Amino acid sequence: MLVEVPRSHDETFTVFVRDSSTYLHRTAYLLCGDRHRAEELVQSTFERVYRTWAKVRPGTERAYARRILVNLRIDGWRHTRRESFPGDDKIPVTATADHAGHVVLRDELVRGLAQLPLNQRRVVVLRHLLDLPEAEVARELGIAVGTVKAANSRGLARLRDLLVAQAEVVEPVVVDEQAVLERSRTALRRRRTGQVVGATCVMLLVVLGVLTRGPVPVPGIGQVVLPGGDLIARLLDDGFTDGLGPNPALARKTPLACPEAVPGPTTARVPRANEDIGPLNDPVVVDAADARDLSCHDVVLSGTVGPLDTTAEHPLPDPRGLSARGTIWTFDRAGPGGDNAVLLTSPQASDGSVSATGMTMYQNARATPTGLTITGNRVVWSEYAAEGTSPRNSFLRTLRLSGQGLTTLAEPLVSTDERLWLIATTEDLALWTAGATADDTRLYATSLDGDSTPMELATDVTALAADDNEAVAAILTPGAGETRITTIRLFDALAGGSSVGTALVEIEHDAEAEVADIVVSDDVVAWTVLPIDAESGSGALYVLDRAGNGDSVVRLPEGVVEDLRASGGLVSWTSTDPTVQEAVNSSYLYRATTTASGYDGPDLARFPGGSVTAGMAGARTAWLEDAGARQWLVEATVVPALERG
Repeated sequence: MLVEVPRSHDETFTVFVRDSSTYLHRTAYLLCGDRHRAEELVQSTFERVYRTWAKVRPGTERAYARRILVNLRIDGWRHTRRESFPGDDKIPVTATADHAGHVVLRDELVRGLAQLPLNQRRVVVLRHLLDLPEAEVARELGIAVGTVKAANSRGLARLRDLLVAQAEVVEPVVVDEQAVLERSRTALRRRRTGQVVGATCVMLLVVLGVLTRGPVPVPGIGQVVLPGGDLIARLLDDGFTDGLGPNPALARKTPLACPEAVPGPTTARVPRANEDIGPLNDPVVVDAADARDLSCHDVVLSGTVGPLDTTAEHPLPDPRGLSARGTIWTFDRAGPGGDNAVLLTSPQASDGSVSATGMTMYQNARATPTGLTITGNRVVWSEYAAEGTSPRNSFLRTLRLSGQGLTTLAEPLVSTDERLWLIATTEDLALWTAGATADDTRLYATSLDGDSTPMELATDVTALAADDNEAVAAILTPGAGETRITTIRLFDALAGGSSVGTALVEIEHDAEAEVADIVVSDDVVAWTVLPIDAESGSGALYVLDRAGNGDSVVRLPEGVVEDLRASGGLVSWTSTDPTVQEAVNSSYLYRATTTASGYDGPDLARFPGGSVTAGMAGARTAWLEDAGARQWLVEATVVPALERG
């Protein structure tokens, strides 16, 4: 008789260390370019994994550790302004033939990766060296799939110019799993000791503060407020200072300009000779470098959440999940059972309460979320089955806010063995693209109630968006010679069963370009055309004025546009320069029409704060400001139109 004895906590951890050390070290080395730093990064990863080893679901250990490693390296990038990489004389290498039949160019690859901009480097490593799908790369890095495509293409093009014909292989790392276990135990004991000491100090401080709150008479000195009393008074009187509670006084931390007079409009010019204006009709051109600061004449602040220490376990809500009702939808691991979940958070709730629903269970494993879109009180998100399932299905799910709770369909709207790439939603319909690869997809739509058969609308869709009752898609077709044609097609009768749509514009462009982002509202349709292999990071946003003749083009020194939004005549987005390492995000609020600007042309303002991430829905906006060690979330209402003299 065979008796199976379950392994202990430490035994299973040491087996994991032995089996995954080479994989994690290779990943760390390619991300940082230094053998010793890679070893430190892997050891720190193991220590983090050991803390929560009992909570890691079987079959997900490697992905869990990889995400921790990548996050640790990203934290290092954020806190290191200058990065140095070793040369040939610093990396111990030995020449080794590849028994699979080709020479492994590891050293040359690492040096090539070291010369790539940050965004391109981390996308190329995750996409090709770790073989992750584009949607998972976007999820792990918190960026759009279109951004992943752009950074990946540019990074590969740059690597082709940097790689040489010969290369050597870094000597494999030898890991002592017992030594790793002992160091992890020591780190955990040190962490727990620090937590106990910290908690004891806090308790003593609270007791001292309560006992000494208010002035204390000191002979020969008079009335004195002791430090503990002063601190506890601020905590009790002014709200939270290091959590998710509201604190109106913290609004002063937001560097929101408030001039006495309404700011003048951003300078607009006529296009220069031979300047690309796409299919627009006599547009004006606005340069993002001329954007003015967002002011109190643009928005009315409604609250500030934080500031929060950036090392906190639970970050602030992501404003890109903002809805027109002021709630924020997001993904988090704090959902049911501690697994990934869709969360509905109310940043201004003093009790920090949230509602959540879990991911799909498929073959005894929980799926991973890959995309999310919001319209009204409905949210639609896509999921990808866990690694190791067969077939590895994708799912499309939906839920809605009903009263104070969430209502979700028991079964997914869509279950398919193809990958889901782009998703969008109207008030009644969910739209998505599916296919084996991102370059071979079909566009579908179905009712959010799950009671209709999906309609096939188009093929080769590169960008997708929707408003309350209509959707737009950028559809790619062959052109003359080496050119391609992208048709922006409007679907406004899908609820009635029509799948034809109306062609709004046709864009002829080079084969190495595509419409990467698109948005639609009652007043505008806006899109970006991305030259996916261009050396320059410059880009442009094209805005079609549906209500008048105020077409415009915004020239962006930062080439990658993320989270493009539209509401009425307002457009917002976040952009980064993919050619600059440690580039800081810039978020913009664009009054694209005269009705939104209150002037005879458009107006462009830049959100305040460093590394800004912004969202907009209806008349609501929110942005996340980054001051290095501290972050805070600001919520506001957009003023409908500036009252210009």
